[in-house]
Amino acid sequence: MVKPLENIKVVDFTDNLAGSLATMYLASFGAEVIKIENPKKGSKIRNYEPVIENGSLFFSYLGKGTKSLSVDIEKEESKEVLEKLIMEADVICESSEPGYMDGIGLGYEDVKKINPEIIYASESYYGHTGPMKNKPGSSCTAQAYGVSMDMTGVIDEEPIKSGPAMGEHYAGGYMASGVILALIRKRMDGFGQKLDISLLDSLFSTIEAAAAAYSLNEEIQTRKGNFDPACAPYDTFKTNDGFVAVGVASEIQWQNFAKYVVDMPELVTHPVYSTNTGRCDDYLFNLRPILADHIENCSKYDIERLCRDYGIPSAEVNDIESMMNHPHVTENGFLSSMKNDFVGEFKVPSLPIELSDTPVVFESKAPSVGEHTLDILKELGYSDDRINTLKREDII
Repeated sequence: MVKPLENIKVVDFTDNLAGSLATMYLASFGAEVIKIENPKKGSKIRNYEPVIENGSLFFSYLGKGTKSLSVDIEKEESKEVLEKLIMEADVICESSEPGYMDGIGLGYEDVKKINPEIIYASESYYGHTGPMKNKPGSSCTAQAYGVSMDMTGVIDEEPIKSGPAMGEHYAGGYMASGVILALIRKRMDGFGQKLDISLLDSLFSTIEAAAAAYSLNEEIQTRKGNFDPACAPYDTFKTNDGFVAVGVASEIQWQNFAKYVVDMPELVTHPVYSTNTGRCDDYLFNLRPILADHIENCSKYDIERLCRDYGIPSAEVNDIESMMNHPHVTENGFLSSMKNDFVGEFKVPSLPIELSDTPVVFESKAPSVGEHTLDILKELGYSDDRINTLKREDII
C-alpha cells in the first residue's frame, strides 16, 4: 500500500509538544522522520509527564513511527553528519528559540546552501519576527496573550486556560499542514521555502468572530461561561448525576425542548422567550435559572435521550473513563494500542483523519535514544571505524 508521504524524508530537530506532534503526524502518513537527539540526554519530551518506570508515556505517543539519531548538534564535528543528512532530506522541522539554529549554523539560510530545495519549518511560542520573538513563552502565556484565555471561564471570574494543550495541537496541526502544502508547491516548481508557525498566532486564529466584532464597532467579547451569545439555551446544566450539554440552535428545537424535554410549554409562547433574540438577551438573568431548576432534578441520560428523540443536540459531559469505554469510541476505532518497554501496552486516541485507501500508519512503539544511529550513519556511507571515532569523541 502506497502511503501519502512515502519517500519524504524529514530531519526532526523538534523537542516540544507542538513540533513533535507535527512530525508524528507526518510519520503517521508515511514520511521517514529522523528525530535528532542529544546522545546523553535525549529529547526534552522524553521527560514529559506522565513518566512511569523511567519511561514517558507522552514520548511513547509523540515519538511513535520516528527514527532516533543521537548526535550532539552543538559540537562542530557533528556538522559533517548533519550536512550529509540534510543533503538527502526534503524537510527540516525545528522548535528551538528564535535565533538558536542560526547560532549553531543550522538556520534556514545555512541549510539552504546545503540543500537549496529544502522545506524548513520552524515552530515557536511567538514567531521569529516582531518585538516578542525572544520573549520566554509557554502554553499558558500564549493562551494569555492570544485572547483565548480571556474568553474562557465564567463572567466576572478569573480567566481559565484550556485543560488540554490546545495551542500545541493547533500549532502542530498547522505545522504539518504547512509542510504538506510546501511539498505540493515543491512538486510543481522544485522550490523549497521557510515556514514560521507560532502558538500565539495559532491560538489567535481561533477567535475570528471576536476580532471581527472589535474591528467593526470596538465591541469587546469576553468570557461568558458556557453560554453562547448567538443562541439560547446553548449551555451545560448540572443534573442529579453529573452534567449535560444542550445546544438549541433553531426555533423548532426550542419549541421541542420547552414542550418535551423540560415540560414547560408555556415558554414557547412567552413574549420574551418566543424569539432567539429575546432568549439570548434574558438568558443569564431569568431563563437559565428557570431551566436549571428543572434540569438539576433530572438524570443527564434522560435529558440526552429526550433531546435526541426530538432532534436537539445534547450530550452528557464525559470524564475520561466514560469516554474510553463508550461504545461509539470502541466501535469506530478512536483508540489505538501503544507499547512502552517499561510499562507494557496502553491505549491512546487514534489520529482523527480517516483515509479510505491510505489509512494512518499507527506505529505502536517509539524509539529509544539513538536506536537508529548506526543504521542511518551506514546509509550515509560511514565506515565502522569512522562511527567508532564519532563515539569516542562523544559526537554520537
